[in-house]
Amino acid sequence: MERINGETITGIALIFLATLFIIAGSVNSVWALLFWADVLILVIGIAFVILGLWSLRRHRGHTHSEPKSKA
Repeated sequence: MERINGETITGIALIFLATLFIIAGSVNSVWALLFWADVLILVIGIAFVILGLWSLRRHRGHTHSEPKSKA
């Protein structure tokens, strides 16, 4: 059973990156010009986390069985 997938990891990484960029924007005026791009990165990261959780929930409902071999 999977607990985390690639979409969730990507979303967490993008949220972390956007948070760093927003903090850098509060310190530096050049980074502050890119505030809306940072918010866009944050929203995309949240969307990836939601997609990953939705994918895990959908995948969890399907059980995989091994074929029975005639020996």
